[in-house]
Amino acid sequence: MPRPLINLPGLVTAVRLKTDLLRHLSRRSADEWPEHINRFIDAIAASELEDAVALGVLLADLTAEIRVLLGQDAVAQPLDREQPTGSLDALSRRDVLAEFRVEVGELLAGLRRAQELASPLVARMLSFIEERYAEPLTLDVLAAALGRSKRYLATLFRDQTGQTVHGFLTQVRVYHAASLIRAGEKIEAISLLVGYRSKKNFYRQFKEQLGVTPTAYRSAAVGVMPPPRATLRPPLA
Repeated sequence: MPRPLINLPGLVTAVRLKTDLLRHLSRRSADEWPEHINRFIDAIAASELEDAVALGVLLADLTAEIRVLLGQDAVAQPLDREQPTGSLDALSRRDVLAEFRVEVGELLAGLRRAQELASPLVARMLSFIEERYAEPLTLDVLAAALGRSKRYLATLFRDQTGQTVHGFLTQVRVYHAASLIRAGEKIEAISLLVGYRSKKNFYRQFKEQLGVTPTAYRSAAVGVMPPPRATLRPPLA
């Protein structure tokens, strides 16, 4: 028997709800995510999208996007788009939503466990960078302040955050630079205020992070940039 046609208005509504959820999640800490995810699930349950297969594909894409926001590889899980549609046909919409709720809950629980297991030294490094980003901050400075070798700190930071010390410092500087641009500060002064002695280097790093130059960012009146997040990982065995 052929499958019934998808309710297009219901699908459009579901896609809009998914887009809205991702926008909210990108602007908030993971601690606030469950509330927004539960609202999304309730809204989907009340929507006109009855097709479990279409919903399964949409939620698989959403799960992949959430993994990216958490700094994880976007590897599809139970509702993989390559999963035979027959197995999804056997599920009700309620079943699909329940599986999604469990899967996302496990992702967030894993993040909390990783943060609890993360080295206190990495937390100190993050705080030091966020407090001293405007200074001439290097691995030498960090190593001297924390009493560890540069190599040890660089390796530990990369293992537990997935990025380099320099990469995180750049994110912090560009985030504060974008805030100053929106506040009306002169771009020439901003590069110095956020720790760049070279205007050319500031422009290059800013464009690499946001895809536009500081001047274009100001002209476009771009919305608020989400704060940089270093997703902590469990220490290696």
